[in-house]
Amino acid sequence: MRLTCATILWIGLALAATAQQPKEDSRPAGKIIQEKVKERIVVNGRSRDSVIDQRSEKSFMPWQGKIIRNIIVEQIGFERNFYDTTRQSRMKRFARLGNRLHTNTREQMIRDNLFIRTGKPLDPFKLADNERYLRDLDFMLDATITIKPLEHTSDSVDLIVFTRDVFSIGGSFSPRATDRYRFGIYDVNVAGFAQRLELNGIFDASRHPETGYQVLYNKTSVAGSLINATLSYTELGNGARLGGENENAVFLKLDRPLVSPYTRLAGGLEVSRNWAVNLYNKNEADFRQYRYHLTDFWIGYNLGIRNRLANRGRHFVGIRVFDQHFLKRPDQLIEQDNPVYNNQTYWLGEVSFFKQNFYKTRYIYGFGRTEDLPYGRQLTLVAGRIRQLNLTRPYLGASFTKSMVRRNGDFTTLSLNAGGFLRNQGFEDVVVTGQASFFSRIVEWRNHKIRQSLTVSYSALLKQQTLLPLTLRSDLGLRSFPADSLLGNQRFSFQTETLLFTPASVLGFRLAPLVFAGAGLVAKENEVLFRQPAWVALGAGLRTRNENLVFGTIELRLFYFPRTTEGISNFRISLSSNLQVKYTAGFVKKPQMVRYN
Repeated sequence: MRLTCATILWIGLALAATAQQPKEDSRPAGKIIQEKVKERIVVNGRSRDSVIDQRSEKSFMPWQGKIIRNIIVEQIGFERNFYDTTRQSRMKRFARLGNRLHTNTREQMIRDNLFIRTGKPLDPFKLADNERYLRDLDFMLDATITIKPLEHTSDSVDLIVFTRDVFSIGGSFSPRATDRYRFGIYDVNVAGFAQRLELNGIFDASRHPETGYQVLYNKTSVAGSLINATLSYTELGNGARLGGENENAVFLKLDRPLVSPYTRLAGGLEVSRNWAVNLYNKNEADFRQYRYHLTDFWIGYNLGIRNRLANRGRHFVGIRVFDQHFLKRPDQLIEQDNPVYNNQTYWLGEVSFFKQNFYKTRYIYGFGRTEDLPYGRQLTLVAGRIRQLNLTRPYLGASFTKSMVRRNGDFTTLSLNAGGFLRNQGFEDVVVTGQASFFSRIVEWRNHKIRQSLTVSYSALLKQQTLLPLTLRSDLGLRSFPADSLLGNQRFSFQTETLLFTPASVLGFRLAPLVFAGAGLVAKENEVLFRQPAWVALGAGLRTRNENLVFGTIELRLFYFPRTTEGISNFRISLSSNLQVKYTAGFVKKPQMVRYN
């Protein structure tokens, strides 16, 4: 919070609404864009803080098929501000300070994250995919690609890639009590080379030692390969942790996402070594001492990338190999048959049929920055073989997701997942989940914006053998309810939230109060789910963020639980910092079994 920079710059978004057939224009590119931005964003001397709902490829359609002659990269400093022109002169001092302390992303690093090429015909969908991919980089505030028609020819165009960084140095502080808190400091774009260096820590008076640390290094798109690499040592239990104790770990991750339906390959590799550490002086009977190695590799190939422009449907095939090998298992007899502390090996293959596009909008989770909303459908079929607890069982699973965006701005996502193991000519450990989420269109009220969200979820675990039971405290349950002992084979949850985006800000931090309510039910296999008593969470809070700074959303929530268990108080306050609150969606994921907790 020590630095506030100029606020969000929107370039070219307004041009999309009035895209027409390209016309020749000999003026310099910067002059063209500057005048268009001013014309579209400033109305009667005031800035237009509007909500866009537009297909991401729409503004590029008039230039479809034109040859891309040059790709020009233009970077915007903190002093440039079209989000709120009335504040520009007042923020000049902070903008100058920000420019002195911050190193802009090197041009080559931006080019390393481009998958559009000169000499190729312009594909509006692929161009929109690359624009969205740039926006998703954690060191970018926003990115937009504009078209510059050429004076001497009508069959070619230049592309201008405008980017605006966030201030890359950030930190976090999350208190749990006066003598227990987490903290961190990081730079997500060290020297402008698209590399992240992070130091996280914890202080807890009941720990021995009282402090613990994590060091992490990440490089985005190594040598332009679109492969992201991460190397870390952690004492905070925030690696690929699979055990039940506090774990130290060292791990390496390589990840290449499917950045576009026009990309052939995706995959990833994660290797780690983890070991349990007795930080809270548990006695030998209670502490589970263990060590294990973890290897997780997957690769996939995208079919149909040469389909016609209007056909975005794709078939994706992938395979995954996972191995968790214990070098030492807990000595307690009760844990000998616990799947958590036994070796696990599996391979999975998947076939995914997907068709997905995006809308550009604002004010879903962000405070005015461009957000990309997916719509389309995906069907994924998974098959494989899992070895655990001296059992080797075939696995079959399927998932279906459909996302819809209405013209008025409402959008809905429906998903249904099912998977289970074959054994003795039947299924066991069958997991079924269904979820529906709804975000309303923005309702304008004076200078405020209101958005309503609603999520309904159901999960069931049938013929349970080795899988752990469902828990109410889950991303698919009632996450805000703090009890860990509410377990069962059936679960239902309902959650709703109303978020009010206000024009108010403090030192560049926009403010958004919220109210929320949720209820959850959990039942064992022989119980009727909807006859069980409901566990309810009610509350209000405040969300704030400065979009110019790299660290995430800060959120204060006050909870009231009418009914509690485990000695939990009826009231709870949580303060979370550095939350990465964002609507995210990729084209495909690595093959996996149905997630239910």
